Amino acid sequence: MLQDKVNLRVETKPFVRICVLFLLIFSLAVCATATEVPDSVTQPPHILVLDNCDIGNVPPFNDMVLLLNSKGEVVNRIGGLSICQSIGDNRAISVSEDGRFFVVCEHDVANKITAYDLPTGIEMWSLAGSFRSAAIAQGVTYALTSGATIYGKGITAIDSGGNIIKQSEEASGFDIVVDPNAKCLWLVGGDIKKCDMNLNVVKMIDPVTWCAVSVDICPDGSIWVAEREHIEVAGSQNRLLNISSKGNILQNIPLNDLSPSCVRVNKSNGNVWVTGKRFPIRRRLTFRQWPPWRRTYGYIGPRTRKYSSKGKLLLEIKRGGHSIDIDPSDGSVWIADPTQLLHYSPAGKKLETCDEVSDDSKCITIVK
Repeated sequence: MLQDKVNLRVETKPFVRICVLFLLIFSLAVCATATEVPDSVTQPPHILVLDNCDIGNVPPFNDMVLLLNSKGEVVNRIGGLSICQSIGDNRAISVSEDGRFFVVCEHDVANKITAYDLPTGIEMWSLAGSFRSAAIAQGVTYALTSGATIYGKGITAIDSGGNIIKQSEEASGFDIVVDPNAKCLWLVGGDIKKCDMNLNVVKMIDPVTWCAVSVDICPDGSIWVAEREHIEVAGSQNRLLNISSKGNILQNIPLNDLSPSCVRVNKSNGNVWVTGKRFPIRRRLTFRQWPPWRRTYGYIGPRTRKYSSKGKLLLEIKRGGHSIDIDPSDGSVWIADPTQLLHYSPAGKKLETCDEVSDDSKCITIVK
């Protein structure tokens, strides 16, 4: 009998081992399933949206940057920011060419510029000041200051460590873009300036009656500028201007009742996208002035248009608003509508939407 018990123990050892091994494999499988990260989270940020999503300009502030993947799914959020509405999309958020970091300008309220590591969203450095818009070239951030005026007060160059390396009050504007090939900066606002990388103005022209609110660079070194009309500024216009690298006006495209806020150029073919809102001018009778009518705006709705490099209208989308950017991988566009982010093909077909945004102004930039 004793011998039988011993044999039983010996014979059961392999069975126990198999059971233990099975339980171990099962446990590892369960743990792996429980900790698996969705694809939308593991994908790197591709679209950045600066959203004016809090209420008013009083604490607590919670405007934020949304970091989205290429499908428009939110992968990260950075809150606690404080921005305000603007007359145009003037690159209040800008990403470096290598996709390593991005900067956010919190003008008029928080009054600072902050750099964040793109993959993690961790703050790298921050500087106090009325910084309104910025462009980045070779790790250096070129930031425009507002000085309580839409035309700007000056420009500051900041290195990758957050140190100011150069400043100038000669060059100012509302929006800025870098031409990496010609190694120069273009600034637009009350006028149009071309600067070298040392912040010296090398060319200035003044076709702007009120304010140019957006600028982008073309493959040939020329620029497209979006100018807005103001009802109280005689001679001001809603239009697109194509300016050569030497400062000559190549094209003048009237936008009529489309008040533009952002213009972007497809670097592969030179096509031009502009988004904004339609505000036709109306006249109302009044007995307080002569002639007895008063000019007012009547809001119709948002619009986005695509033009060829020669200025021919190619398509129009009845959505849009404050901001737009082009995905260089396929020429598609992401547009900030009043209540959504919208993704369209180059032919104007809607591809995706993102509803995780506010109904206020938003600025978009895409990691190139």
